[in-house]
Amino acid sequence: MSRTDTGGTVATDDDLPEFLEEEHSGSWSANLELDRYADDRELLVEHALLALERTSPDHHVNLVTHPEHGTPEPYLADPIRERFPEATATVVDQCGCGGYVYRVEV
Repeated sequence: MSRTDTGGTVATDDDLPEFLEEEHSGSWSANLELDRYADDRELLVEHALLALERTSPDHHVNLVTHPEHGTPEPYLADPIRERFPEATATVVDQCGCGGYVYRVEV
């Protein structure tokens, strides 16, 4: 597997950011605020769903979204509900930079 530092993420064969390369046994935060997500909402949604897959049951992940897309409910709620029907989600706060913290418990 090739690994190249790309400014905060580690590119692999699948080009996943480092935070998606491992399972998380507790609650954690996924940084979807990186520049790579600014113009690619589809990638942001895909990586948000991968983050949920890597979160242990009965824990949550804070999806910290890019400010370019506004509040995350309109574009994350349905994909999350489709793949994780038992998950609960809520907007926790808006970051000072304009992004949002969207907490999802799986």
